[in-house]
Amino acid sequence: MRVAFSTVMALALASCATSGGARSGAQITTAYRFECAPQDATLIVDEQNQGQCVLWQRRALGLGPGAHRLRVEREGYLPYESEISGQGPRGTIRVELRQRPE
Repeated sequence: MRVAFSTVMALALASCATSGGARSGAQITTAYRFECAPQDATLIVDEQNQGQCVLWQRRALGLGPGAHRLRVEREGYLPYESEISGQGPRGTIRVELRQRPE
């Protein structure tokens, strides 16, 4: 029983590490890591807050097929917006926010 529980927990944790952005029941077709400056900028994919970018430097955010809206924002900085593909190889997206002019 203990081995079965450990196996289930390991599978659940592995799933969480790569499926943060995929909608429930959606097939994951690619995954991205994010490197942002500043690191505490907020990552938003398809209008869903994924937390701070620093959380996605070492683990990949899994995405389903199709185009996805990406937004990175932080107070005092101009937001970054882009469209990313849900197809293709895994990769790293680098975003450097520019400070908002005074």
